[in-house]
Amino acid sequence: MILTIDVGNTNIVIGLFADGKLINSWRLQSEESRTIDESWAIFHQIISSSNVNPADLAGVVIGSVVPKLTFVFRKMSTNYLDIEPLEVSGSLDMGIELLVESPREVGADRIANSYAGGLLYGKPAIIIDFGTATTFDVIDEKGNFIGGAIAPGIETSANYLLEKAALLYRIDFTVPANSIGTNTQTNLTSGILFGAADMVDGMVNRIKREKGWNDVPVVVTGGLGKVIAGISHSITNFDEDLTLKGLYHIYKDCK
Repeated sequence: MILTIDVGNTNIVIGLFADGKLINSWRLQSEESRTIDESWAIFHQIISSSNVNPADLAGVVIGSVVPKLTFVFRKMSTNYLDIEPLEVSGSLDMGIELLVESPREVGADRIANSYAGGLLYGKPAIIIDFGTATTFDVIDEKGNFIGGAIAPGIETSANYLLEKAALLYRIDFTVPANSIGTNTQTNLTSGILFGAADMVDGMVNRIKREKGWNDVPVVVTGGLGKVIAGISHSITNFDEDLTLKGLYHIYKDCK
């Protein structure tokens, strides 16, 4: 079994693969104050609850955008599992190139998403991840990462709005029936969700025009990806576990 650890700014997603399939996953908050021993205690508890023996793990791969937590999970792996983890970064030889000005600045999550997107859905492609930020990753006909765009995350922006506007209140991200809201709830959900979907469609169309592409896969993952996929006109695939799959396939191809 292979353990995949996706460390983001808001959440840590841990996945367990056996025979090429994701058999379980867990989501934790990204807390930089958490120690190596605390991380192991939590990890041991959650996998034990799934009747998994840590001794059965054959490998660990880490994709992290939080350096402090990269260190924590690396040490957890070496200290408690006796496994030297593979760390995904722009300096790793994966058989694809990062054709941007500073390859080392490309986040591990974007690398994993691009790798999995090309492998599982075809090349060229556009991959969108709805997380703390909304990232657009573009891969060419060979699967090389050629750049993209970063926008504020949907929930990040919404939470900031709700914090700053005293008369607004927390909402459920349920798609309203109409774009014209008739109360505070539907005004907010319309503006946030339809606005995000239209932003996605606009960015996708802009990228396609720049590259001269017509029909290419547009794959989304993360947070509100499933919701936006249901109201967008350009999204072709939703894959909740795309980042974990990318980490797994990078591990298998690089080890």
